[in-house]
Amino acid sequence: MDTVFDVSMFVFIAGSMISLGLGLTVSQIIAPFKNSRMVILALIANFVLVPLFALGLVSVLPVSEGVRTGIILLSIGGGAPFIPRIVETAKARVGGAIGLMLLLLIVTIIFMPVVVPLVFPGASVSSWSIANSLIFTMLIPLVLAVFVKARFPDIAVRIRPFAEILTSISILVLFIAAVFLYTKIIFANVSVLPVILLFFLGAMAIGYFTGGKNRDARIILSVGTGLRNPPVAMLVASQNFPAEPMAAMVPLLLVIIGLLVLFFLVRII
Repeated sequence: MDTVFDVSMFVFIAGSMISLGLGLTVSQIIAPFKNSRMVILALIANFVLVPLFALGLVSVLPVSEGVRTGIILLSIGGGAPFIPRIVETAKARVGGAIGLMLLLLIVTIIFMPVVVPLVFPGASVSSWSIANSLIFTMLIPLVLAVFVKARFPDIAVRIRPFAEILTSISILVLFIAAVFLYTKIIFANVSVLPVILLFFLGAMAIGYFTGGKNRDARIILSVGTGLRNPPVAMLVASQNFPAEPMAAMVPLLLVIIGLLVLFFLVRII
């Protein structure tokens, strides 16, 4: 089941990147970088304000080391692959959501390998190991999928549904494996759920106020900043903090809590 957990996580993350890339155009990738003000605000919110909020939260509240690790890893990684779907449900500008997700993802791949060893100096964490995982699991599948979309659009249209089905199956398998492996640990740490909810709401509020008066910007930044990038946090936690299983469970729980809250809110919106 450990192997099933690791393989399904890889398929989920890589499959998400492939599904995303097969639907992207080069213009969509370039678009977010044209609005320099929004780029700066998004970067400050996601990679300065949210990490500071997370550090303050885990310093004030009595949480275990695994929970602390999981929340900090969540705070320094952004660009969740399901941001556009939520934004689309809220009837906001999906192109902006895709642009934000790509921006946060690219910065995460550079930012996380540098910051994690600094935040966890006592842990045996390798910058290259983290960078290597993110490059091969996320960046390369995304680049290859975008290349196929650009050069062979008909093929991209045909294979994208299969990539989405495979990704959906991998999510289910990942959840089953997590329940099998970590149910006792999760129940033993059930008191952590309010902490995860508080972190999510705080991160989402940071994104909301960063968006200013523009409705689309508020929605896009609320979703992107609140959801962080749980797959990346789970990947880094499982590979670099194996002695703290809750470090990988916290991002998984944030996905469940975050999506429940967001789908309820966007339906209202």
